[in-house]
Amino acid sequence: MNKEELRLLKLEGYMRQEDKEHFSLRVMTTAGNLTSDQVRCLSDIADMYGKGYMGFTTRQCIEIPWIKEELIPQVKRRIAEAGLKTGGTGFTVVGVAGCKGSICKYGLIDSQEIARKLDEKFLGMELPGKFKIGITACPNNCVKAPISDLGFMAQNEPKVEIDTCKGCKICERTCKVKAIEIVDKKAVINYDKCLSCGQCIKNCPFKAMKLEKEGIVMYIGGKFGRDIRLGNRVIRYVNVDEIESLSEKVINYYKESGKKGERLGKTIDRLGIDSIKKALDLEIN
Repeated sequence: MNKEELRLLKLEGYMRQEDKEHFSLRVMTTAGNLTSDQVRCLSDIADMYGKGYMGFTTRQCIEIPWIKEELIPQVKRRIAEAGLKTGGTGFTVVGVAGCKGSICKYGLIDSQEIARKLDEKFLGMELPGKFKIGITACPNNCVKAPISDLGFMAQNEPKVEIDTCKGCKICERTCKVKAIEIVDKKAVINYDKCLSCGQCIKNCPFKAMKLEKEGIVMYIGGKFGRDIRLGNRVIRYVNVDEIESLSEKVINYYKESGKKGERLGKTIDRLGIDSIKKALDLEIN
């Protein structure tokens, strides 16, 4: 098998292993989700064509190793019949990672639905380099939005209604970063520490913690790995209904401005932050 054939197979999610005799199959999920029928199909593939096991990647994909080259056509048929997607490699938009969102008690938005929509629109789009999108529904940041090429993180900023506050200390005990203390029987928020997770708002039994601001923090140009780069932060909150259009603008900027093999953060560093500010018409740190 020549280099071009291997390259094309890799784009389909079949990556040759170190022994050069077997391939590892990468299966995409939608924000980490598969149907039970799809899981059974993958288990059968692992048993019949691999060594009876599969693994999970950090980007919510599944990999089945030890597939022989001559068995790949059979595996492809099984994958197609189950309605599964493979890939997540190469210079493309790879699978959109999303946390559990509104299922989780900490979730402020439905990150699963947002991830699904972005996945449907952008997955597999060819770009100068690999492009990762992450959606996290609260500042617990399980999907690590700041180190994605494009990351979104929901926040709810609280405000104390002094006249309503009873000084009960529930908010103080709830806050994991110790940003709230009771002073003269009233809650006081240290906004230098506050992560805007919104848990004090949810847990106050007297409704003394009010929602002051809500929205999505947007990060652009993040990267993990050997050369870590935190994404540049858009100064204002963006709204949920802006995420798709802003994602498209960022992807188009990268498509037009990036060099082959260059990640988005490198493009921003090379051209300067003003370049992407102008393209998006946003103030960015």
